[in-house]
Amino acid sequence: MAYLVLWGLGFLSFWAGLALFDDEILLIVCALVGSGLIIAGLVLAPPELQIAIEIVLVLTLFRVCMKCIERGSLS
Repeated sequence: MAYLVLWGLGFLSFWAGLALFDDEILLIVCALVGSGLIIAGLVLAPPELQIAIEIVLVLTLFRVCMKCIERGSLS
């Protein structure tokens, strides 16, 4: 259950960086801290959840890449 706490803190850090701070340095620091917390939460998560998250991310990136390829085609 510790991974849920880390994910919550990570996403809260991202939100705080985007919503509360106008200074770029604070935004970057919040994004880096949030990324670290989310990755730490993913490391502590059960393997089944890690695999499910990875599958969702790969499918999402595949769709984005396919849209980029469609936009770049000359026909």
